[in-house]
Amino acid sequence: MPRRFHKYGKRTVDGFRSGFESKVAQDMTSLGVNWLYEKSKYNILIPRSYTPDFVLDNGIVLEVKGYFDAEDRRLIKLFKEQHPEVDIRMVFQKAHRKLTSKGRMTYATWCEKHNIPWTEGPNLPKSWLTML
Repeated sequence: MPRRFHKYGKRTVDGFRSGFESKVAQDMTSLGVNWLYEKSKYNILIPRSYTPDFVLDNGIVLEVKGYFDAEDRRLIKLFKEQHPEVDIRMVFQKAHRKLTSKGRMTYATWCEKHNIPWTEGPNLPKSWLTML
């Protein structure tokens, strides 16, 4: 069975992440092609859609979370950055739950850091429910 390499895993003897990359490099070299290996890094937008839990008549978008994991945080942060015109707000079951067992940051402080209004549900602030 062929060995599999994790994207951050060990490199082969000649410095590549896989034997196939090594073979491609050898082929390019034999053809006289100049190349650089993993010297450039590019930022990319992750093509993905986001469906909020609730959209109120006044345009406020509500995301309701019992558990707010790293992937959810990344998605909300990307959404806020890419759609600053949308008023997104978080509703937590337990807003003062820590993000990680050893960390100090809570769901609420994460929202404050990222300028996202939040509340602890299930009851919403009346000001969120009125027309803007």
